[in-house]
Amino acid sequence: MKIYGLHTCQEAIQENRYRINKIYLMKNKKYPDIIIKQKNIIYLDKKQFDELFEYQVVHQGIAMEVELYNTPTISDLKNVSNNYVVAMLDNVTDPHNLGAIIRSAAVFGIKGIILHDRSSCKISGTVAKTASGGLEHVSIYTVTNLSNAIRELKEYGFWIYALCESGNQYLHEVDITGKTCLILGAEGSGIRRLQKENADFIVRLPTSNKFSTLNVSNAAAVTFYEVFKQYGFNYG
Repeated sequence: MKIYGLHTCQEAIQENRYRINKIYLMKNKKYPDIIIKQKNIIYLDKKQFDELFEYQVVHQGIAMEVELYNTPTISDLKNVSNNYVVAMLDNVTDPHNLGAIIRSAAVFGIKGIILHDRSSCKISGTVAKTASGGLEHVSIYTVTNLSNAIRELKEYGFWIYALCESGNQYLHEVDITGKTCLILGAEGSGIRRLQKENADFIVRLPTSNKFSTLNVSNAAAVTFYEVFKQYGFNYG
């Protein structure tokens, strides 16, 4: 995977979750010591650097080709602590939305994001850049079937909360501490039927009567903040 952007690449180096195969730097630019002390650096002129990408991106003159050392699986959640919160995304296909959700998850201490391997967008350089370093602090779990993943999480002691405008309780009215999975769906299609049916609770955010629809990344930020608040602003 190719990631880019100064803050994103610095976080990747500091957190040491990736095997860094190559680092591309633009000639005649200054970089922090933590970057220039790395191995496998390739210096390119601006034209060569821009050719690394299929479309125009804000790369800030740095990109890295990386691989995760370990890819977590849903079974890794079997023996987590009793205070552990993850989010499951259903049909979130926009990489900017996914990146923003990961960033909010990192800010408010959400431990992991569960994605479907076909109906969710893949982790990419755009996702990493939008997450602005948050990807280094949040585990990403990719599954082949969200409904099966929900059932597996229940076996591990997780409570499942689906966020939906038709929810019969407000999010702040329920206890979302403990082993918790929060399901969020893309605006428009929302959470699919099987995920709703397998959830323990259908909850919603309090919103204006005149306009109630939030972008999924904004809804995630509000939801994650409520988790942080219920933990007394001391979670993560």
